[in-house]
Parts: sequence; structure tokens; C-alpha cells
Amino acid sequence: MHKILVVEDTLAIREEVCDILLWEGYTVFQAKDGEMGFKMALKENPDLILSDILMPNLDGFEMFKKLQKNKKTRSIPLIFLSAKGEKEDIRIGMNLGAEDYLTKPVSINDLISAVQNKLEKELIRAQKIIDNTKELSDTLQNQKNQLYNYSHLISHELKSSLRNVSDLLTWNQEDQEKSNNLEGLNNQLMAERIEKMELLLVKLEQYTNIASVPFKNSTINLNTIAKRVINEINKPPHITITIKNELPTLVADESMMKKVFEILIQNAIDHIDKKNGLIELGCEVTEKDFIFSIKDNGVGINPKYHKKIFEMFQVIESTKSTGIGLSIVEKIISQYGGKIDVKSILAEETTFYFNLPKIYNE
Repeated sequence: MHKILVVEDTLAIREEVCDILLWEGYTVFQAKDGEMGFKMALKENPDLILSDILMPNLDGFEMFKKLQKNKKTRSIPLIFLSAKGEKEDIRIGMNLGAEDYLTKPVSINDLISAVQNKLEKELIRAQKIIDNTKELSDTLQNQKNQLYNYSHLISHELKSSLRNVSDLLTWNQEDQEKSNNLEGLNNQLMAERIEKMELLLVKLEQYTNIASVPFKNSTINLNTIAKRVINEINKPPHITITIKNELPTLVADESMMKKVFEILIQNAIDHIDKKNGLIELGCEVTEKDFIFSIKDNGVGINPKYHKKIFEMFQVIESTKSTGIGLSIVEKIISQYGGKIDVKSILAEETTFYFNLPKIYNE
């Protein structure tokens, strides 16, 4: 049943209005002045307010202004109760945004009719908002699906074209093997650019999938996932990858977490310049978070790039990097309320840290 708040300083009028509304089956709250009415509206969140204008402490106009400034109460419709002849007050009230007004003494029929009309109007308004929201949501989803399909189509066509160019280059290189070296060098540079473009398209597809596909969370063992990534990744023989301590079992999307470790470990491999490369995975468990780390003894990262590397298309002196990998990791981690950060010493080491809040596993 609808809730109605009656704000009136004259006890006899307040009780009469409340009795009529109670007879009609409404849930009724009452307040003797604007200050109490404002507090009652915050507490009970009524569907409609009936308010006198002239009241002590806080009059009807002042109360209405306070209600409109508050997020919780600004949408509550209000009907002013006005003494006969107070035309200026009525005009002010309507200018403020009041839904209607009733003159005192209030007749039963006028009161019931006004209340029913306003509540029905609010129901219609609420339904329109729901309908419009659903329509907008459907439109946005349709546009999102179209964009998703279009991006896949473009990606497919580009990859197909790149493969053709790559094949032509290969044939050309075979024909030019014994000819001049400059042409061979140019062919090699072109091949490297094509490889980078193909990798870029793959990464863009992955980034798009993260944005469009819902995460399928389940209980997973990250230690097992990390070991699988280490065994599957293309690791040069001079690089050793270890897991410092047992990684936890938690609730997350297995494929997404596998992607996080793949990108961070591959990133470490790509930037190791030592004869004996070392990559170490670890996890610290705190009261609120699982804090993961991937440490390498590579070239390091200049502090001025520590924020930029998590943005799309930001690369640092690397011909292999697409500038998308770390942004994919950041997007996945943010889905679980976590953050990723980096600490580095130039020419010595780099450690990427990311946290997964425990609250997402409760």
C-alpha cells in the first residue's frame, strides 16, 4: 500500500486528513512542522507528501526546497494545503514544483481524488521510466553487438590480407636469397612489421572479448594455472621461471586469470637482457587481499612510464610490444575490484603487483 506523509501544524486538521487517508487504506505518517516533516520523509521515503504552508520552525516552502536538494527525497511528489485566498502562496508553491494544492478546509472527495490522481500519475511516470530505460538498454546492447560483430569482421579481413602479404614476402625472400642484401633487409623489416600487426589484431580481439563476454567465475587453483602457463609459454632456455610460494585457490574466471599470467610472464620474458634470466611468481595474503607479484631481472622500466604502460597503445622501446597487453591485464583485474602496479630499478629488475580483494570471494 502507498505511504503518505501529512505535514500540518494544526492538530485537528492533521488528524482529520490522516483519518480520511487511513480509511482509504493508505499507510500514513504525520509531522507537526516542516523540520519534522523533512526528517520523516528521509526516514520513511513516502510515495506522496501533503503539507501545510505556514508552519513554525520550517515552513512548507522551505521544507520542499530541502526535499528537492536531497537525492533520496527530490522525486517525492508534494501537494500543498493552503488556506482560502492565499493565491500568492499557491503560485509560489507551483513554481517550486509542487504537484497540486488543496484549500482548507479540505473536502473528503477533493482529498481522495487529488491523492489518487497524483499516485496514479507517479505510477505512469515510473512505468515510462522503466520502459524508456529498457528501450535504451536494448538499443545500446544491439549497438554493442553490431560493433562487436563488425570488429570481428574487420579483424578477420585484416588478418586474411596480412597473411597474403606475408606469403608474398616469403616467396619474394626465397627468390632474393642470392641477390642484394639491402632488399633482403627490407623484406625482413616488412616481415617484422606484419608480425607486429598480426599480434596487434589478436590483442585487440582479446581486449574486445573482455569487454563483451561475461566472466564465468568458479573455484580455481591459481598455482595449477600458473604452472600450466609456465609449461606452455615459449620460454628461451636461458630463462628460469619459479613460483616462490603456493598460489591460492579462489573464485574467478579461469581463462581470464590464465590470460593475466600469460601476459605478465611473456612481458617479463620479452624484457630480460641477462644471460641468466629469472622470473619469480609469488603471492602474499593479507587480511583484505591476495597480492600477487611477477618479478624479473630484466632491463627495468623508467619511473616516468610506470603509469603510461597500463594505457592502450603505450609502448617502451620494444619492437614486439603492441601496447595492449598490460591494458588487458588492468581491465581483467579491475573487474574484481583490484589494481595493478609496478616497481622497477633500471637495468636490474621489475616487479608487477596486482591485488584481488577477498570480498569478491566471500
